[in-house]
Amino acid sequence: MTGANEMVSIGMPVYNDKAFLPAALDSLRNQIYQNFELIISDDCSTDGSADICLQAQQMDKRVKYVRQPQNIGISRNMEFLLKQATGKYFMWAANDDRWHPDFIQELVGGLEKNPNAIAAFCNVTEIDDDGNETKTHDAELINYSGAKPEIRLKKLIKVFYDGFGYGLFVKDKIKNVRFPVWWWFNKKCPYDNIYPTLCYYLTKGDYVSCGSAPLWFNRIKTGTNIHHKVPFQNNFLRGYFAFVLRTFNLACVSLHEVKRAGGSPYLIFKISFPMFYHWFLKPAYYELIDYSKRLYRRQIKFW
Repeated sequence: MTGANEMVSIGMPVYNDKAFLPAALDSLRNQIYQNFELIISDDCSTDGSADICLQAQQMDKRVKYVRQPQNIGISRNMEFLLKQATGKYFMWAANDDRWHPDFIQELVGGLEKNPNAIAAFCNVTEIDDDGNETKTHDAELINYSGAKPEIRLKKLIKVFYDGFGYGLFVKDKIKNVRFPVWWWFNKKCPYDNIYPTLCYYLTKGDYVSCGSAPLWFNRIKTGTNIHHKVPFQNNFLRGYFAFVLRTFNLACVSLHEVKRAGGSPYLIFKISFPMFYHWFLKPAYYELIDYSKRLYRRQIKFW
């Protein structure tokens, strides 16, 4: 089997997802590709998730459980997991998703066959709270491969999808990546925090698409299953200002990550306008329309 001797490190950040955690752990432990370590970092769960993780560690010597002494947030937890990894390849795994048994094997094979690639990803199907399939993403639209960083980044900027942040990476090429903590009102909001990291990866190396059938099942939760809230979502002015601030922050930090990854001033200049247009101005316009409609229907307060 291609790359069978190469260790894969899986980093799973955990926080209060007891309902979905057992299926996620079983999905990873039952991968056809067996040479991996599964590192779990529990960010002070209070719902019994810790017991599930400890049981998995007892059952499988490949599982390593760490509980953070205090809540550090998803961005710092993602960085912590990468630092603990010992394998040649690395992937983050959400504690509520599922993976096809061929997921790791296919992605390792893709990286082994493409030495210029830094990231491998696959087709994706979204699932709901009950595990029902709801949407499959078009692989052609989310394929960010290209011979030059400018090509790869412009593809991402135009058709932005953060799923490949949960693909497979060459660990040594991404070990200095940083996940942002947003400014001010959005400090505790993790939404969009993966996009700057995608800019970092695509600046440093190529992307390879693997397989034809969906290999990753991304859970989109609703209602009380959602842990992370948008600040001031029931207030027009405060909520819209927080959104605009976050998208502006997103564009600035993403350009900074391109620079950190070795992007030239010319590259940053070339992608600056499309990035601010697609990731800041355009979303701000459509969000304003959405907030205005909600205010008109009296679903939110003005202040």
